[in-house]
Amino acid sequence: MPATVIREDGAYHSFCGLTCVGWLYQKIKDSFFLVLGTHTCAHLLQNVLGVMIFARPRFGVALIEEADLSKQQPELDRIIDEIVADHHPSVIFLLSSCTPEVMKVEFDGLARAVSRPDLPVLFVPASGLDYTFSQAEDSVLQALLPFCPIASPDDRRVVFLGSVNDAIADDFRTEAARLGIPVAGFLPESHFHDLPPIGSGTVIAPLQPYLAKVAGRLARERGATVVSSLFPFGPDGTRVFWEDVAAAMGIAVDLRERERQAWERLEPHLEILRGKKVFFTADNLMELPLARFLKHAGCTILECSSPYINRKFHARELEALDGVRVVEQPNFDRQLRDIQELRPDLVISNLATTNPLVGHGVVAKWSTEFSFMPIHGWSGAATLAGMFTRPLKRHAQLDPLMDDPLWVAGLMPAR
Repeated sequence: MPATVIREDGAYHSFCGLTCVGWLYQKIKDSFFLVLGTHTCAHLLQNVLGVMIFARPRFGVALIEEADLSKQQPELDRIIDEIVADHHPSVIFLLSSCTPEVMKVEFDGLARAVSRPDLPVLFVPASGLDYTFSQAEDSVLQALLPFCPIASPDDRRVVFLGSVNDAIADDFRTEAARLGIPVAGFLPESHFHDLPPIGSGTVIAPLQPYLAKVAGRLARERGATVVSSLFPFGPDGTRVFWEDVAAAMGIAVDLRERERQAWERLEPHLEILRGKKVFFTADNLMELPLARFLKHAGCTILECSSPYINRKFHARELEALDGVRVVEQPNFDRQLRDIQELRPDLVISNLATTNPLVGHGVVAKWSTEFSFMPIHGWSGAATLAGMFTRPLKRHAQLDPLMDDPLWVAGLMPAR
């Protein structure tokens, strides 16, 4: 039976959707991400992604003031000229932000107006008013969909849906070839002009749990078959994912031995995770598969909360979480009281709340980091497990210091 989902209608505490550029501009190597926003947007991207400044990042913020509304197109044309001269992109994504949306800026028409015959400018709704930061990738992929060639009905191949780094993508191509699964490509690909053909014969294999909308459009508009499976996180999810994708292609495979070997390799991590109580607050829409992995690793999941749960797209993950308390759009004040009462060994929380929780003695992990790390498939399983065990090991190393007289006297700084 699937887990029962409790909905509380709490306030969103997720990171801003604009930060999706942090992984997408690196994935789509001939792109540029242009945010139409305010100084606050620029400050966010500069601080969150500023470490990338030495890598010549292909994103920027066009600052907007209320007086600029009447002269947006000429100013954007000038900015695009500069982008073309400096970066030579094949596509520019124009991202909305909160303030211009409140000002009722007509982004779609603006993007069409500044597009050029050899350089499409695609509107991407990414405002933090409506989207969690990971859902903004869904908006980017929807903008790319019209540029995917239409495949013939006889073209029976798999398209992997979701952005993963090149090393993980290579691993998936290799595994597909090993299992005899023909692959048309990824959405997104590393270059704009390499987008895969998608048609009624295409099998869509979602890699990320926050892409429900674009998956639905692919099924409706192209007639593609969307595989309903676990997402390929951890040995358990990876085995089921590949078996289901193969089955959709008419290929029977049994990967139980491969899964067993993968769990054996994770044993040093499992020794730390077994018996631990874990509490997920809501942030990046990756909570369901992450909690499922920890459940199979021997943890007790006290609560798994997520900003949004799609009963159809997440059906298999909900089945795997049978018996776990699952909450959609939770009330964070209630969660704080439960954390204080239940005393979990580990809390997976968002950027805004992790440090305050740590300051109150809670072992907490920043959930945003999961979106940036190579945690998919067989090769990503060790990285995934390590992201949970690192804060637990660090806390265990600090425990003996609590009896140190220097610590007690306040002379030893916390690390």
